[in-house]
This record gives sequence, C-alpha cells and structure tokens, in this order.
Amino acid sequence: MNDFISESRCIRIFRTRKQAEIAQRLLEAEGFSCYVTEDGFEELTLEELNIPPRFRLYVAMQDVKRIAKFLSGKLPKRVR
Repeated sequence: MNDFISESRCIRIFRTRKQAEIAQRLLEAEGFSCYVTEDGFEELTLEELNIPPRFRLYVAMQDVKRIAKFLSGKLPKRVR
C-alpha cells in the first residue's frame, strides 16, 4: 500500500465523505485501486478549524487515463 500511496494522484475533491466513498466504490467495482483521504492540519480536521471539509479521491498513476475514459462514458453527452 505504501508504494501505491507514493505513486497515486488525486483526481477529485469532494465536500462530503459520502460522495467520495460513492465514487471510490464505483471505481473499485470496475477493478481500479483507489482510496479517500480527508484534508486536515496536524491532528485537527478542517471542520475543527471551521473550514469546510474536503475529501480527496486518489487513484494509481498508471490508471489515470483509463479512469478518465471510463468516467467519460458515464457522463451524459452535452446537448447543444
């Protein structure tokens, strides 16, 4: 896991843990490795500092392009 953490990239920041974990489950169901972190300062969470919380979704660097392609297929086509 430590190598995964050092070779990962944040692809999205969410306002709630629930949203981040839904995205994590979606990607994991497709076979991608990912994890969620909560922004903080030392031992404090942002919420304790009166700053809105942020949750970051990280994926393996080698999966970024495949995930972008996968997610683009999940988004509705833009109507002109």
